[in-house]
Amino acid sequence: AGLQAALESGLLNMIGEEVDEASYTDTMSLCLNPELTEWSGADTRIVYTPLHGSGNVPVREILRRIGIKNISVVKEQEEPDGSFPTVKAPNPEDPNAFTLAFDLANKTGANLILATDPDSDRLGAAVRRRVLTGNQIGSILIHYILSTRNEQGTLPGNGLVVRSIVSTRMADAICAYYGVELREVLTGFRFISEQIAESLETKEHTFLFGFEESYGFLSGCFSRDKDAICAAMLLAEA
Repeated sequence: AGLQAALESGLLNMIGEEVDEASYTDTMSLCLNPELTEWSGADTRIVYTPLHGSGNVPVREILRRIGIKNISVVKEQEEPDGSFPTVKAPNPEDPNAFTLAFDLANKTGANLILATDPDSDRLGAAVRRRVLTGNQIGSILIHYILSTRNEQGTLPGNGLVVRSIVSTRMADAICAYYGVELREVLTGFRFISEQIAESLETKEHTFLFGFEESYGFLSGCFSRDKDAICAAMLLAEA
């Protein structure tokens, strides 16, 4: 009764397919080589775990839409469950959170393991039983974005990458190689978001990527927080 009353009074609005589709469309616009994932998607084996959280539907859907057909989900961690019964902590920074995913990867011969935290804003990944750090994922994504856009001739002369002050200086070296400005901000993704807003307002820079070592990544300017769904798409493509 309370739910119905809130809906009728306008205090509660349900987000439907229109918003979902807008999100998928905008996210997919950040693909750099859509023909690549369409061509090789059937051969790319990915194991994914949402760690009992909200990433299950959007991560699988975005990967399917870019052409990756072979996605194996850790069944024990597929459904939302706030008690997180299969892990000590549903944290993709913790290698122990990958235990079941490693077992499934061994069975499927997966090329890549992806894991998202409960609210699917942070992305963890593993390759050949090696859990990558947030700095490693960030560096891979920066290099992929900058090198690909450089090859395609779409790398802007005023490009901007932003990292938190505690994140790897490898990002600085990659950006310097491609002539892209690297800006360092305080810890907390809101400081990266401030740089996005400033770049859109002043037009002095084109924001390309932002990250923090605690597994938060963002490409594009239509979001203002770290986004594991977009990051999963880009890492799978890379």
